[in-house]
Amino acid sequence: MESKPKKRPAATKKAPKPAKPRGYHHLDLRRALLDAAIEFLREGDVTGLTIQVLARAAGVSPGAPYHHFPDKQSILAALATEGYALLAERVSRAVEDEPTVPGKLARIAAAYLSFAREHASHYRIMFLPDIEDRVRFASVHEASDRSLKVLFEVVAAGNPGAPADTVIARAIAALSLCHGFASLRAARVLGNIPGLPKVDVLEKVAVAEVVTVALGPGPGRGRPT
Repeated sequence: MESKPKKRPAATKKAPKPAKPRGYHHLDLRRALLDAAIEFLREGDVTGLTIQVLARAAGVSPGAPYHHFPDKQSILAALATEGYALLAERVSRAVEDEPTVPGKLARIAAAYLSFAREHASHYRIMFLPDIEDRVRFASVHEASDRSLKVLFEVVAAGNPGAPADTVIARAIAALSLCHGFASLRAARVLGNIPGLPKVDVLEKVAVAEVVTVALGPGPGRGRPT
């Protein structure tokens, strides 16, 4: 009696392996950490920004950020460098098609103030004492110098024959006006004092004053000679 051939067991489908969580490429993680810092600084205080906070936000192990940033100060320095680069680009674009010195100065001031408003997270850390070391954080200060280059050149053009110290002092005075206004606005001081004009009106006056301060007293500048 012939035996019936045994049926082969039906092939079973292998269960798909669970997808591995997405890992960050070396450069992607650095960017992700900086973006997490920018997001945190929209509302959070700088003192609360830690490498552990950024690691959680980026979804990586607590030790992963140290491949890119040895400490918190290095993260702040990277953000400040990026901020100054963005500011330099904005200021350069602002003056491209403006032929007059007063017009350039007004555009520089407006560009500075719009940058401070639109990139508030960067702006908050660009002047911190944590990164004032010009040796360790040389890249920050080199980027800062580049961001001021156009302002100093335009102020020099508007003060022909003036001593270098005068040109520098007027450029710094103009910068101080911009920084002071941007800081007061960011702190919401200007919108919290009864009787003040609207902030956009105050900003227009501040921009006009930057031009006046940068050009200094002289014929046709609205100041006594």
